[in-house]
Amino acid sequence: MNVPAPPTTSARPAWDSTPDHRRRPPVAVVVAAVLLVPSVAATLLRVLAPTDDIGAMLASFVPYGLLTYVLALVLLLVGLARARRRAALGAVTVVVAALTALHVSWLAPFFVPDHRPVVGPTFTVYAQNVYLGQADTDRLAEVAAEADVVVLSETTRAFLRRLQTPAWGERFPYAVGDLSGSPSDTTVFSRFPLEDAQVLAGSLSTQWVMTLEVPDRTPVRLVGTHPCNPYCGGGAFARDHAVLEQTVLANRSQPLVVAGDLNAIDDHAPLQRLRADGMRSAADLVGAGWVPTYPSNRAFPPLLPIDHVLVDDQLTATSLRTVRMPGSDHLGLLSTLAGTR
Repeated sequence: MNVPAPPTTSARPAWDSTPDHRRRPPVAVVVAAVLLVPSVAATLLRVLAPTDDIGAMLASFVPYGLLTYVLALVLLLVGLARARRRAALGAVTVVVAALTALHVSWLAPFFVPDHRPVVGPTFTVYAQNVYLGQADTDRLAEVAAEADVVVLSETTRAFLRRLQTPAWGERFPYAVGDLSGSPSDTTVFSRFPLEDAQVLAGSLSTQWVMTLEVPDRTPVRLVGTHPCNPYCGGGAFARDHAVLEQTVLANRSQPLVVAGDLNAIDDHAPLQRLRADGMRSAADLVGAGWVPTYPSNRAFPPLLPIDHVLVDDQLTATSLRTVRMPGSDHLGLLSTLAGTR
């Protein structure tokens, strides 16, 4: 008995069906869209410059927005080369290219030396966070032998006892916040006289302003600084930096140096304001570029440039280098400064 074969189903669509011309976006474009989320967030954090604790924490990573923008731009160009309809994607690519250029414009000046003329004698400032007194005092003394002024953050009484040997006292006969008085978490040592030292009132951490008598030049006002970081909470980051800025504005009649762990990068609002007030970093002046200093005690390189040596327009920097300090979670900064005109 012959059984008829079942009718075959045609793979062809019915004559009255509507074809679906929608195409999924290329993977490159999808990944680019994901990368643009943190990129645009970085731009907004740089422009809006929040000073609240959470906003300041997030703004610490603004420079990495350039990296994600570059990756997103490359992926968009790949997607654009393969796209059939390019108008919308091309417009997005142009906008992303412009935002990438904006981030480059914020960072590029730090790679170009200013070539301010040097007038008068030079002096060297060494700024080092000693990580609650855990830094190696022998190594610190070796590095400090190259400096005229040493600004230490997070010192403790036990640390100062280990550090202040007879050799140290001979090298640095002048000090503020050391064992001879009331030790503080910011301590300044100097080969040259330190006068008129005052604690910055209203700051959660101890910060100092004083006069540094460098031989053969006009006295210099020096601020040994360590404002609170955003993790302190309670708005201490904004308050401490407001105190620091008020101190800077009140001491501009003489050449001014601000040195220490500022717990802020150049893209943070407080550093933007200090730049607007005429303060420039030694890294900027010598064209050292982006100089991350924290954290320095991890398996990966430092991520955040939060330690600074800043000067006003009456001074310049002739050199800057970082120092790795055993026991500390910060790189130190050793910078040679001089007068300018």
